[in-house]
Amino acid sequence: MIALIRGTVYRRLDSAVIVLVGDIGYEVRVVDPTMFEVGEEVELRTYHVVKEDRQELYGFVEQLDYEVFADLVEHVPGVGAKTALNLLRAVPASRLIEAVREQSVGLLTSAPGIGKKNAERILIELRPIVNRKYAELLSAEGMTGTEPTVLAEVEMALRSLGYSQREISGSLRELGPAKDRSAEELVSDALQHLSRK
Repeated sequence: MIALIRGTVYRRLDSAVIVLVGDIGYEVRVVDPTMFEVGEEVELRTYHVVKEDRQELYGFVEQLDYEVFADLVEHVPGVGAKTALNLLRAVPASRLIEAVREQSVGLLTSAPGIGKKNAERILIELRPIVNRKYAELLSAEGMTGTEPTVLAEVEMALRSLGYSQREISGSLRELGPAKDRSAEELVSDALQHLSRK
């Protein structure tokens, strides 16, 4: 199994990047190809899918994205690697964890290919895993109340303005705690940060 790839981005595709390792180029499906620049050195934690007719690699910069992806593929019947990746493209991993805790069907059905039955299955199957595996994350980040929802709104607003996931993630880190601040205020602050870059 290929568990990690470290190399240079050779090409960026619609849903993947080709990472050059020595003289071999690996096509790796990623959450957001716009995060990567051609020529950039990268290290990706990879999930290797072996099928009868082909092999596929899914790569993640963030460990949390990898963990949530693996949980979806390995613990939820009917959810394959492509569906899991589509879900992470629509819903950030931390928000997905919170959605499972809240049992929020609506958030999951916003992702392409996720109907109500699939969403309900995901919530049921992942709930014990989230409660056990991500309890520290939920409490450490104070993921309660409206903060995750507000940050998700900010992320969606910035995406609609054409910013890449890398730019959005960087600006969200600069914002600090979202408590007592509206989505509009946070978007304004994020845009100020992005304009300075």
